[in-house]
Amino acid sequence: MASPSTPITPQRLSPWWRSTVRQLPILVRRGCAFVVEVSFIVGSAGIPYGFGAYATQREIGEPVPLSPVLAATEDRMARLLSLPVRQPNRNVSPLTNLFWTGALVMPLLAGGWQIYLLSKTGQTDPKRWFGVKVVDSQGRPPSLVQIMLREAIARWGVFGGSAWLLWRVTGAFPDLGILLGLTGAILLAEALASRFNRQGRALHDRLAQTYVLDALDNPYGDWQQGELERDRHWTQVEGEAVSAIVVYPHPEPQPRAGGSLWLWMLRNPATTLLLVLLFCLTAVLGTFVGTQVYIQQQANSREFQEQDNQMFLSLVDKLTPAAGAADGRRDAILALGTLNDPRALSLLVDLLGQETEPELIDATQQAIASRGTTAIVDLRRLNQSLKTQLDSLEYGGTAEEKALLARRLRATQRAIATILSNHSGELPTADLSRTHLGQAATEVPFTLVLDGVDLAGIRFRSSVLTRASFQGSQFYGAGEDGRFGTYDDWIADLSGADLSYGNFAGATLTHVWMYRSNLMQGNFNHADLRFVSATGSNFSSAQLVGANLEGASLRQTSFTGADLNAADFTNSDLQGASLTQVRAGGSLWSSANVSQANWQGADLAGADFSRGNLSNSNFRDANLSGANLRRANLEYASFHGSDLSWADLRGANVSGADFQGVTWEAAASEEESEFVVRSDEAQPLSFVEGVNFSRARNLDREAVAFLCDRGAIHPDCP
Repeated sequence: MASPSTPITPQRLSPWWRSTVRQLPILVRRGCAFVVEVSFIVGSAGIPYGFGAYATQREIGEPVPLSPVLAATEDRMARLLSLPVRQPNRNVSPLTNLFWTGALVMPLLAGGWQIYLLSKTGQTDPKRWFGVKVVDSQGRPPSLVQIMLREAIARWGVFGGSAWLLWRVTGAFPDLGILLGLTGAILLAEALASRFNRQGRALHDRLAQTYVLDALDNPYGDWQQGELERDRHWTQVEGEAVSAIVVYPHPEPQPRAGGSLWLWMLRNPATTLLLVLLFCLTAVLGTFVGTQVYIQQQANSREFQEQDNQMFLSLVDKLTPAAGAADGRRDAILALGTLNDPRALSLLVDLLGQETEPELIDATQQAIASRGTTAIVDLRRLNQSLKTQLDSLEYGGTAEEKALLARRLRATQRAIATILSNHSGELPTADLSRTHLGQAATEVPFTLVLDGVDLAGIRFRSSVLTRASFQGSQFYGAGEDGRFGTYDDWIADLSGADLSYGNFAGATLTHVWMYRSNLMQGNFNHADLRFVSATGSNFSSAQLVGANLEGASLRQTSFTGADLNAADFTNSDLQGASLTQVRAGGSLWSSANVSQANWQGADLAGADFSRGNLSNSNFRDANLSGANLRRANLEYASFHGSDLSWADLRGANVSGADFQGVTWEAAASEEESEFVVRSDEAQPLSFVEGVNFSRARNLDREAVAFLCDRGAIHPDCP
């Protein structure tokens, strides 16, 4: 223990790492402190966000709707960073709402605490660790206004915003990695600019009128109130503690704002007066001209409105039954379709809901369709109303009433189909939810045919589209920025829709929302279904030959009896899916999550399940001949009675798997499937080489002998 006479030295007061930090240049220490500050904020948000994402992925707890605050925040962040759109009204784990709320609150608390420290002491925790201090022109800690000007406005608003704008207008958009790199480069360049300033001030310091000092020169860190030039502290010279004075750079005097302009005006009164007079004269003349132009435009507008009003009234007079023959009424209806009057559309829709003459119903439908996209909302409302009336007459009403309502309903369907076809790609925000556009078994049948039409972004939630044809149509668009994978992408919403018996062959359904949709016996051959969200949907008996479902979300989805030959399910999620009796020869399931799925009786000859998760799945009586199961997770999967001849199991995890009654070797006379492809890497005898069957279940003696003879591992192997 040091004696009372032992002088106090900086070494006794400084932490052990202070000497190491002291050797670094002040510019390096400033950069390190800034990186640690940003890491604090990012980490305080990233850690709880990761926990929340994990909770949803593992389905911890009963799913609940995403919190409105979180959904709104996610929406704003997606708009700012052009992130892909997520499915609306999605459900998450209750813990996810808790952790993600923490991901919003924690950065605010961490940032607020650092701002508080900066305003009180001039140092955040990282700045204190690296010996950096921020002060104002009087040597005091900066005020809250200066801190916000320095950090929020100058550093992140001006320079961070410049990086964002440069990213948006260049070819780097929408790559987020380039945005991060560009932001870091601009902030680094702005910080290096302090090297060319005599006082070592960066641009954000000059904007906020702050100064950065080297706090390691003062072990006590206590600047005297109102003094920046001098600071007295103890140092050690030849073993003795002495008092020393440290001189810091003094801030340069700042000129008074607006002083030079006022001085020029005092020196040049005549010129100043002339400029003021010219400004006033220009303002008066501009106001006069603008007023006259506005008055003339209003007069012209009133004149045109009066003409349209007279035309509308004259056409309305011709619609009354007493006005004349049906031909005159038909001409008036068609003329209303060309009239630029909002009242005309409402009148036509009302007429369609009340008209009894078949010829006039068709004419009204044509007139409404000619109004274009503006008629979609009214047509949808009338369609829903007519369908409700028709359903109410299912067990009552006369045949004539049903036929009349069915004809009106068909007219709305034809009008909607005409608008969608004629205005392809122009309705990214149209809402056709709960609209009946399916084929109806009535005296006036209707089949929706929209082959090759751009339907990107349209909402068909809970709509009826049975037997509709969308062959080669587009349900996914790049949006206004022309780039895929960004926030403004146009993604159609088919959630809850009845699409049974529909034709989607060759259609583009990338990223489309099809949550709990009915797709039974639909034709999706060679369709692009990458990253589609179809959780809980029904693809039973559907045709998906050669379809691309890479990265699709298909949990709890039913593919019972579907034709999946040569389909691509790489990296898709089919946990708990029903795939009984499917035909999936030559299909791709590499790295897919197919755990807890039911494959009973499925034909999977030559299918590729390499690196896939097939744990707890049921492959009872399935045909897996020639399948690629290399490095797949087969824990507790059931292969009872299945055919594993020529199947490649090398590197697979078969712990707990049930192999009762499995066919390990095909008969010599048995013909190979067209999808069975023998491995070129090794001979058939090595397909189970090195596979550990020690914990596998229900292996009889013949199976064990067969596996041991071919290089597998088992306790009963000699």
